[in-house]
Amino acid sequence: MKSNPQILNQKYQEALALYNKSEYLKAEGILRQLVQRAPRFFDAVHLLGIVYYLLHRHSEAETFIRKAVIIKPTSECYFNLGLVYRELNKEAEAETAFIKAIKLDPRHAKAANNLGNIELGKKNFVKAEHYYNQAITSSPKYALAYKNLGLVLRDTHQEEKAKQVLLKAIEFDPNLAESYSILAGMYEKDGEFQSAIDMFKKIGNYCSAQRAARRGAYWDELEELDKTALHSLANSNEFNFFEPWSLLNVSGLTPIQHRDIGKKFAQFKLKAVLQHPPLPLAAPLPADSVLRIGYLSSDFYNHATMHLMSGILEKHNTDNFFIRLYSYSPQRKDSYTERLRALNIEVIDLSSMSDSAAAKTIAQDNLHILVDLKGFTQNTRLEITALRPAPVIVSWLGYPGSLGEPRLADYIIGDPVVTPVGHAEHFSETLALMPHCYQPNDDTKKVGSRPTRAEQNLPEDAFVFCSFNQIMKYTPETFALWCKLLHNVPNSVLWLLTSTSIPVNNLRAEAVKNGIDPQRIIFADTLPVEQHLGRLQLADLALDTYPVGSHTTASDTLWAGVPLVTRLGSLFASRVAASLLTAVGLPELVTETDEDYYQLALSLANDPARIQQLKEKLAANHTTSPLFDTERFTRDLERLYQAIWQQHSQGNEKRNPIVLK
Repeated sequence: MKSNPQILNQKYQEALALYNKSEYLKAEGILRQLVQRAPRFFDAVHLLGIVYYLLHRHSEAETFIRKAVIIKPTSECYFNLGLVYRELNKEAEAETAFIKAIKLDPRHAKAANNLGNIELGKKNFVKAEHYYNQAITSSPKYALAYKNLGLVLRDTHQEEKAKQVLLKAIEFDPNLAESYSILAGMYEKDGEFQSAIDMFKKIGNYCSAQRAARRGAYWDELEELDKTALHSLANSNEFNFFEPWSLLNVSGLTPIQHRDIGKKFAQFKLKAVLQHPPLPLAAPLPADSVLRIGYLSSDFYNHATMHLMSGILEKHNTDNFFIRLYSYSPQRKDSYTERLRALNIEVIDLSSMSDSAAAKTIAQDNLHILVDLKGFTQNTRLEITALRPAPVIVSWLGYPGSLGEPRLADYIIGDPVVTPVGHAEHFSETLALMPHCYQPNDDTKKVGSRPTRAEQNLPEDAFVFCSFNQIMKYTPETFALWCKLLHNVPNSVLWLLTSTSIPVNNLRAEAVKNGIDPQRIIFADTLPVEQHLGRLQLADLALDTYPVGSHTTASDTLWAGVPLVTRLGSLFASRVAASLLTAVGLPELVTETDEDYYQLALSLANDPARIQQLKEKLAANHTTSPLFDTERFTRDLERLYQAIWQQHSQGNEKRNPIVLK
């Protein structure tokens, strides 16, 4: 190729045409020759850098776009350099490049939008909002900036403004699926379930649609939503707009499916961080060092996690174990945060840090084991664990299932019932089994005074079935069984936890469909834990949900002295109540089919003497069973951590399940 300007330009136009047709490899070949022949041909050098960016060859993209900046420092050149730096995880350099782009072109909307993304990643909501507004001012129909602004407004509790902004995003780009998804999520949160369902379906997000349908007790199309959700997950790589925990209720979901969906979701959602190597860790501590354990969560306040864990944290042997909490909890002040302040355990606040900064903060503490208490549950920040800030990461308590992606956790804490060794293939993590039950309990938890039935709107002489699980866990099949029980135990009522008016009205209508007077369904308001435990004593028999069973709810029920009937399934989430009942000495209340579940509950409801015997057995086992022995549980948990670290220290490539006796 000669250096004739006309020929060079002709070749450049040829490469540009290939670029515009997305034939990047062919364009790269021509552009390579061009820049070799004319190293200061700005357009060719710049376009070659862009082509490498699109080919995910980011180091080469950086080289050529930086050369282009030297030749001619245009705003577009700096903008593209910023994009490359973001892919290379060079956030500071990316920020500088975008700022330079705006200095050269104050109306560069995409640069402002990307600066907003950087600030959002650092949790600097005020700055993020400023940059998104700047992008919109520069480009009034920039749908992506509206969507991002809506996200910031939602996360800073400016819900009505967020909805208006998201509707603008949809107006300017009807194909921007994330705008619909964020808005639908807000409708769902506000109890506008049908609007949420319709909007989720519009973008083909059937996973979230079935969740909204369950939360609102809209069951007419639930079977079809479930089938479509599972089909879409099996045949798609788009996993951005749902949470794996919400699929646990889907009928027919197998543990292997759930593990594999978790892996796909993690690899999609955490793609950027998983492409980067883990953080460099400090030199390992001597083998005889105090074992250093960290707990990571957003729930270190009045939350179900702390209801279970408070006693453990108070009883940890801090002479033999270094314990530290890493919190990205909201700022709260309650009895549980006060208990934490009284402990000799430091709480590190990560809430205002970026994921990278949070991971580096944890890594500096030179832990042996980091215990993630969130998994795929709400408000999780798995980007932190994906950066591997400790040599061993353990998943425990918050999420009843496998995360699927091995980089997120090495072990999962279970027990012989929820995670039997025979189920090892259900998990990407290695099983680490507690001897009795994986779930801790706080044996100092107070049970409030027992109110009268009249005070709780319960009939004095009725048999009271109860289920205080979230309505999302109900299924048409289980609810039909409950109605069948009410039909065959004439003087009985079903006591449930209330929700917003829509799901409550839908459940009452469902009772009518099943031939039951809706007045026999009695809804209870949410109360503080102590008062709730007090009123639970009024129930005669608790009924578990399926396929997702009671977790903390089951512990509360048993702690209050009420027997619980459960059905065992294949999922971790279907086995928790069975584990609790086994650990408290009532395995006879575990069934394996719907019919057995129904027959057992029916026979108990018609046998007051048997109910009384069960309550007496539960009371006798209250202080002797391992389920409610916090001291014993804590010592077992510490033994399990030691066994996990010992196996890690041996350096074997293959990890074996750890089973404590």
